[in-house]
Amino acid sequence: MGWVSMMARFGAMVAPMVLLLGEDFPWLPGFIYGGAPILSGIFAFFLPETLAQPLPDTIQDVDDRGFAWKKAKRLPEKEDLAKKDPSCVLLKESV
Repeated sequence: MGWVSMMARFGAMVAPMVLLLGEDFPWLPGFIYGGAPILSGIFAFFLPETLAQPLPDTIQDVDDRGFAWKKAKRLPEKEDLAKKDPSCVLLKESV
């Protein structure tokens, strides 16, 4: 969280300077403000915690995922549970 806060402050300080550079290089602000989000989006695809992983559907899926080095056994998938027990309800019941 601290890193995000620091980068937000850094971006707020640099933004006016980028606009000033636009006076000499008119294409530069568009390149920076358009290229940085696209580049960061591409890099986000290669993060190790999301690489080739489906998005979690429930909070329980997030809790079960954890870190790969923490859990040694593979947990059964929701589809496997539903195939074995048709009366299995995958949603939590409200009290």
